[in-house]
Amino acid sequence: FIALTEFQRDQLVAAGLPAERMHIKPHFYPDPPSPLPWLEREAKALFIGRLGEEKGVRFLIEAWRLWGDQAPQLELIGDGPQRHDLEDLAHTMAGKVRFLGHLPFSKTQERLANARLLVLPSVCFEGFPMVICEAFALGVPVAASRLGSMPCLVQDARNGVLFEPGNAEDLLLRVRSIWGNSDLLARMGTAARKEFEDKYTADTNYRMLMEIYRAAIEHRDACV
Repeated sequence: FIALTEFQRDQLVAAGLPAERMHIKPHFYPDPPSPLPWLEREAKALFIGRLGEEKGVRFLIEAWRLWGDQAPQLELIGDGPQRHDLEDLAHTMAGKVRFLGHLPFSKTQERLANARLLVLPSVCFEGFPMVICEAFALGVPVAASRLGSMPCLVQDARNGVLFEPGNAEDLLLRVRSIWGNSDLLARMGTAARKEFEDKYTADTNYRMLMEIYRAAIEHRDACV
């Protein structure tokens, strides 16, 4: 049995699957572009995903509202049933929050590569958000909810930060604590790229898969 993260493995074991036959193999991102130099990027944060209640975007916008005039530009890529309500929530924020709707994958990657932070405020369990892998590949640190699989991917204070899900004040506290330190953010971006190279390349994923197949063959042979 293959799980995407340690959290997912633990959930499957708790549901009754045998722990000794569980293996972890994340998704991967083949042939990503090289990260942009840090100083060439825009001073902006990005959200990419569905604009639905489960994604917690209203807490993100509320955090930006609390941040006030000093908040950086925030771009939201994606669409969904909450979009109009979220636009109403952000309409008094002097253009600090931009709704870009659906974009082609290539355009989304361009905007992500040009950002200094990806924010994922989900209030539901995620399997393996590919956008985290994509951000790491592009050297972009990630601020994410401390929930489900995301703490398995985002290492707090190394390649990003974690905050309490559904808590705009904690989201603001954690993001603001790193945003004003460009050197720290740049180091987190470098660590994010290193994390990608260590865990989420096609070659690394292939080796993981071959090792799982080897273990499966050994298990089969032992049972014959």
